[in-house]
Amino acid sequence: MNTINAELASSLERIMQDTHSDFAGLGLIDKASRKLRWHTASGSISGRTLLVEQKLAAGLSGMAIRSGRPARSGPVTTDADVFKLGETVMLGERLRSAATLPLEWNGGIHGVLLLGRRTDNAYSSEQIDSAWEAAKQISGAESTA
Repeated sequence: MNTINAELASSLERIMQDTHSDFAGLGLIDKASRKLRWHTASGSISGRTLLVEQKLAAGLSGMAIRSGRPARSGPVTTDADVFKLGETVMLGERLRSAATLPLEWNGGIHGVLLLGRRTDNAYSSEQIDSAWEAAKQISGAESTA
């Protein structure tokens, strides 16, 4: 189990570097409570991120879970704008732009990869595509856990 967690942490670090992100977090769906819980985070500045639970339909993560496709926000300038997005982690981590990618295995979506920047630079389509390929590899690692 520690090996898998180390591999996930390494994968998140690599994705952060490849996409020029300040934050990468892995959220997994808890079917019992029907909530998204944050399992692992890299680049976190908040000690509470891994304690966050959110509704499955909330925010960018909810959009990615419902659609099965990546979702992203452009730069947001105020906390009120971030609050309107409904992505709790963005507020706690002070992220100004973000992208979420669904994690799928065994024919269903079981979580999301959240990438974020603390600058006003939005994610390009190429960066999203690259991160989605990496998310698919993470999905493969998670399905064996």
